[in-house]
Amino acid sequence: MQYVQYFRAMQLFCSPNRMIGVGRRTRTHFPGAIYHVMARGVDGRAIFIDDHDRTKFLDDLRRISDDSSGEIIAYCLMGNHFHIAFRAGHIPLAVIMQRFLTGYAFSFNRRHNRAGHLFQARYKAVLCLDDAYLFGLVRYIHMNPVRAGLVAKPQDWPWSSSSQQVPGNSEGDLSEFDPWPKGEIISGMTRSEPAERQDMMKLGAETAALKGISVDELRSESRRRRTIAAKRALAREAVGQGHSLIAVASWLHVDRSSVSRYVR
Repeated sequence: MQYVQYFRAMQLFCSPNRMIGVGRRTRTHFPGAIYHVMARGVDGRAIFIDDHDRTKFLDDLRRISDDSSGEIIAYCLMGNHFHIAFRAGHIPLAVIMQRFLTGYAFSFNRRHNRAGHLFQARYKAVLCLDDAYLFGLVRYIHMNPVRAGLVAKPQDWPWSSSSQQVPGNSEGDLSEFDPWPKGEIISGMTRSEPAERQDMMKLGAETAALKGISVDELRSESRRRRTIAAKRALAREAVGQGHSLIAVASWLHVDRSSVSRYVR
């Protein structure tokens, strides 16, 4: 049964027929979720000055996507903002974006000798659960430079995924497409149901067995490679299921910064 538990949970937090968007409420996450992500420069200022910045941004994005078992479905870098269609893995989008945007902003400020916030407020994200919306979204993302008058065709823009083989890559009519829908919950995309949050002891026992060590060793100060690998696997799975860094750190008998490193 697809998404029954998920949508029942959403009914507790969202009014009927309301789009699952992202404001100041807790970010919605489950493995395999696809998001439309956008962030703009503070006061509309440029977040990319030259090709070095754009290359750095994409390198960091690909690296953190690989590290988090995510997938970049489509992207487009403009002068003062970017759009990404991103499929999250077990690491929540909020964790990924916080690390990614903070790291890029630090590098940008250092390189251009500036200080202060680079991005305006919080990034914007909408959960995508519908094939038709996803296909329209990819076209919308790739048409950004065309709408801005920078190129004649999407594939002429070098800083997007338009030339790659991705869903919805063909041009089409976007006159009625709303990239930030608010009227309805978008549903229907086939994916597996989100995993239920397991007790830390059960998670620890399963991870230890999988890695061939004991639970006591998993929770010990051992620096064996196999033990550290098990700690990393447990931290990523636990955080992905919704456990806090503090809770994971308490169970593993380590500090919060260690768990943060394991997740990264």
